[in-house]
Amino acid sequence: MHRMTRLLSKQQKLLIFQRNAASAECIRTDLTINEMPHPKSMPILGTKLEFFAAGGGKKLHEYIDNRHKQLGSIFCENLGGSADLVFISDPTLMKTLFLNLEGKYPAHILPDPWILYEKLYGSKRGLFFMNGEEWLNNRRIMNKHLLKEDSEKWLNDPVKATIKSFINNWKTRAEQGNFIPDLETEFYRLSTDVIIAILLGSNSSIKTSKQYEMLLCMFSESVKNIFQTTTKLYALPVTWCQRINLKVWRDFKECVDMSLFLAHKIVTEILNRRHENDGLIKRLCEDKMSDEDIIRIVADFVIAAGDTTAYTSLWTLLLMAKNKDYVNNELPMKDINNIKHVVKEAMRLYPVAPFLTRILPKESILGPYKLNEGTPVIASIYTSGRDINNFSRPEEFLPYRWDRNDPRKKELMNHNPSASLPFALGSRSCIGKKIAMLQITELMSQIVKNFHLECLNKTPVNILTSQVLVPDKNIDIQVSLYDSSKLNKNECWL
Repeated sequence: MHRMTRLLSKQQKLLIFQRNAASAECIRTDLTINEMPHPKSMPILGTKLEFFAAGGGKKLHEYIDNRHKQLGSIFCENLGGSADLVFISDPTLMKTLFLNLEGKYPAHILPDPWILYEKLYGSKRGLFFMNGEEWLNNRRIMNKHLLKEDSEKWLNDPVKATIKSFINNWKTRAEQGNFIPDLETEFYRLSTDVIIAILLGSNSSIKTSKQYEMLLCMFSESVKNIFQTTTKLYALPVTWCQRINLKVWRDFKECVDMSLFLAHKIVTEILNRRHENDGLIKRLCEDKMSDEDIIRIVADFVIAAGDTTAYTSLWTLLLMAKNKDYVNNELPMKDINNIKHVVKEAMRLYPVAPFLTRILPKESILGPYKLNEGTPVIASIYTSGRDINNFSRPEEFLPYRWDRNDPRKKELMNHNPSASLPFALGSRSCIGKKIAMLQITELMSQIVKNFHLECLNKTPVNILTSQVLVPDKNIDIQVSLYDSSKLNKNECWL
């Protein structure tokens, strides 16, 4: 068998791989990264000019999606860094990467500005920045409280209480007349409030005040700016931007400084009152985690919470406002599972992280290729979720595709859940995925129960990459109350 494999031409090997990829029976070959499909490039400049002409970092999801359409489900390209990047969009390859190849201590690619900031200013960061045994030990403790099967039991109350307060605020505003919320800002703030409620638990001892409200607003805004300024630095020589102190670097440093300062202040305040509360902070203390580790891990946890839940909530609400027929006919009749289907469909179309990365810990076989230790591999989640080979009618909003019992699903020939991985897979999957699903599902459920929504955007809302997927303009949705006492099963919710 191995002798026959060696005699195959490169084209024959690729054909065999493509035929067998769906069943994960790929033949091991001696193909290397040099024989992988590459885009045409210019001497020295490579593909930089083409990349910037296509929109640069803000359009990275579209740029890579077009590359996959041009070169296939696995290709290699250097986007201006020191290493060639391997991009994959085939679900079988992605599962292989996350479940078989990431090793005991999964390592991922960090944005260059974040690495340089940590190197220059010596800030010890949380799980996202940790590797090796340090990461594993702390991750196991966090898993125990946030990912165990029964963790929803204690997470439910702080999540629902925070969302109830948010909905009551909207009700109060809607009683004065229709209003258009600043969704991005308000959802970011909600995400911060949810995480703080989880840190505190049910016995919250921190009193709100104008100063406290101002602090949290500043924090939410500074976190949002981290992602925007990081994107502006993408594919630029970050070290030189820092050395000559360009404005783009100063803006990035300022929002990171502010976010870390405020996050540490919030966590330290809760730590100082650990005996008065029963939330995550107290649980970590009971597990003998040091105050220093709690501050650095939880502070980063608070910072990371905003983008996942805020933008997924934003995209989900837009989809519901634009698809009134589905919402009116489907959601009032069914249980919370139908809301979950809506959220899953939103995350398929708008995965908050369009790319998930791993650095191979040793020489590995991925598809028909033998890749060296240290090779960076990027799973193109945006592309896999919108690939017609993975999902029939991929550009359409069809939440019932996630319902096993819906008879309409039979019309959809292709449905591969492994192609939609908003939280990744494996031991380094998103630590906050249960919190995110609880928050988004409860929020959408309460919104459709209480409000009419009307999308006022007259032109299409397009997608930008800002580390996460964000809208290219404000999403303007008019919110108004409906009289639930007059609502019957044939009346509209939106």
